[in-house]
Amino acid sequence: MIRVERTQCPRMLDPAYPDEAGPRELRKLRDQLARGEKLASDDFQAYRNRAVREALREMFHGKCAYCESKIAGSQDTDVEHYRPKKGVSEAAAAGIDHPGYWWLAMVWENLVLSCQHCNQTRSSLVIIPDDIETEEDLASFLMGQPLSRAGKLNAFPTEGNLWITTAEGELSDERPLILNPADVDPERHLDWVLFKGAATVRPKDDSPAGEATRQILGLNRRWLEEDRRIHLLEMREDRNDIIEAINNWLEADNPSDRTRWERWANRTIDTLVRKTDANKPFAGMARAFLAQVQAEVDDMTGPQHG
Repeated sequence: MIRVERTQCPRMLDPAYPDEAGPRELRKLRDQLARGEKLASDDFQAYRNRAVREALREMFHGKCAYCESKIAGSQDTDVEHYRPKKGVSEAAAAGIDHPGYWWLAMVWENLVLSCQHCNQTRSSLVIIPDDIETEEDLASFLMGQPLSRAGKLNAFPTEGNLWITTAEGELSDERPLILNPADVDPERHLDWVLFKGAATVRPKDDSPAGEATRQILGLNRRWLEEDRRIHLLEMREDRNDIIEAINNWLEADNPSDRTRWERWANRTIDTLVRKTDANKPFAGMARAFLAQVQAEVDDMTGPQHG
């Protein structure tokens, strides 16, 4: 997960244009509730507009906002309501009657692009522990295939079980425990465990939001972790080439050889750096790995050459 800047609100959701779909829908919902009518899923339509989905796709670089999987033509996505529109699971469990954040169903700032694996609850997931260090440990764990439940759906935990339950409430009073990468920097709450055997995410400095996010979204689910691990192995090959080139550069006896090895090292570093671009899959993991490689390079050459 990486920080993403919120882009301009699509016109059809912009409250500055009261005749557009979003503002009209909000007025309609208010009128229904005023008449004592219950809201149904079909009452929420504005966010489904194709232009909204495309704006989210561009904003999140064609990736799931949460797990950073690249959105391909064969992969279904959801326009996800960060604050759920029709109920809150944790509020219900705490005995609090929460109607859902219906008044935010058509609000641009409440929408993210999500893969269905992160957004929809699934009960047969294999979650990789973040203490696995070797391929042997991973293989041993997978032999047991313990199953877990994960997926956001209507989950929205908050610190102190404090939720805003009416449209008149102050959302700033809430302290959400699921990270929204358009609101906060995930690097403050999530850390990476990049052993050879696995590529897992864990909370940074015991962050409650980091822990809730990775558990609820299933950010270490098996096939997601395996996809990340493939990218990690490719980056490890880049790292090995960088270290080899720098060693040869440091040991070269003549300027010509030093220049040749230095150029090779720089080209490979550039290759690794490009994998940290925001539009690349798993850029958050790539940035963490690049920081490790940078530290190695600094140890070998001194920071002035990094």
